[in-house]
Amino acid sequence: MLKDELKMLATMAAGFPGMIDKSEVLSTAYLTAQETHIKEECQRIKKVWTGLLFSQVKDYVLRRYIAFQQQVILEKTDFIHKLIGSANDNGLTEDDALLRIPLLLQVCLLDLRNFQLQYFHSYVDQNGKIPDAITPSVRKKMAELAEELSAGLENIEIDPGLKVCLMDYLGGIINTDSKALLSYRAAEYLTTFTETLQGTVAFVGSADLTHSIIEALFYINFNHLDFCQWYQDDVLNKKFMLRAEDQGPMLMKQLLLLKTMPVMTTTAFDPNVAAVHIQLDLWLNEVIRQEHFTANGDEREIPDKLELKLTVAQMALLVRLLYEEGVFTMKNITAILKFFSTHFMSKKQESISYGSMNKLYYSGDQFTGYAVRELLLKMVSKVNKMFFPK
Repeated sequence: MLKDELKMLATMAAGFPGMIDKSEVLSTAYLTAQETHIKEECQRIKKVWTGLLFSQVKDYVLRRYIAFQQQVILEKTDFIHKLIGSANDNGLTEDDALLRIPLLLQVCLLDLRNFQLQYFHSYVDQNGKIPDAITPSVRKKMAELAEELSAGLENIEIDPGLKVCLMDYLGGIINTDSKALLSYRAAEYLTTFTETLQGTVAFVGSADLTHSIIEALFYINFNHLDFCQWYQDDVLNKKFMLRAEDQGPMLMKQLLLLKTMPVMTTTAFDPNVAAVHIQLDLWLNEVIRQEHFTANGDEREIPDKLELKLTVAQMALLVRLLYEEGVFTMKNITAILKFFSTHFMSKKQESISYGSMNKLYYSGDQFTGYAVRELLLKMVSKVNKMFFPK
């Protein structure tokens, strides 16, 4: 049965104000005994928590429990930190015997916090606040990482607008007050951000690294408003530089690039908004739709599905051939078959079910094979005439 393992330490912390206000004289023996007791209690708590790693406790229960204990640690460390600050203002120094036990308890509670982060990282509330006692040191480390990356960005060639976007983000980190509230998510994201981009920035003196930086930002799900706005402006600027007949193909190429960029959705600059690739995919599809409407004058001409002059069996066989030849970068055949059944229709069926595609994918007959072979032979013949004339 789970219980509040921090209860004894919390009770001890609650008694500190009275002890300090009364200016109690604490003997060396008492201080030593209390210190030993605190250290032993912290070791006991670690042992109990370690046992949870091998227990049958359900994940959702463990997540709630760790979040609860995380909150207790936060409240008590902040309480002690404020108490020590007030005592310092009243003339007590950290060497004073009255602050010896509170300081030790604060250290032990922060050690338990680190234990949680190390062994229960996936259960920790990422939106939780980092304790005030260590916020300045964490922010200092964040500022150092941001300054290092900013210096690296100055030495590489990337799009000026993208550089401004990144510099503004890093500048905000550098200039933030060291005592400002900070969540675990924000601190961890900046570490991921800098570590990912440092590898790209290290290629000093090479060609324009704009595309490499974009790929890195997509990977870490940098769904920052300024970055999304820059990306949209960049695509539109490239579009307007082309002739009208080349704009549509360029947008389709951009959409393909967008869909093939890997995105680590387990992290995000802002978890409260859609992932970067989802935001930009929706925007770019709308731009393409409007482009098609402008070019053709009738929005209704845009089909929901593309009709192929193939039977469902022939489509399934073609997909199988392409898949087995490694044409698709995606290895999930289920997802591929669902995509084709959703976006294409055969010459006989407007609505194709995934079940039909899946069944025919594995059970094509000789007649279907003959039809597909004839189609492929015609295609090969055309390629020979176009590129290898006799």
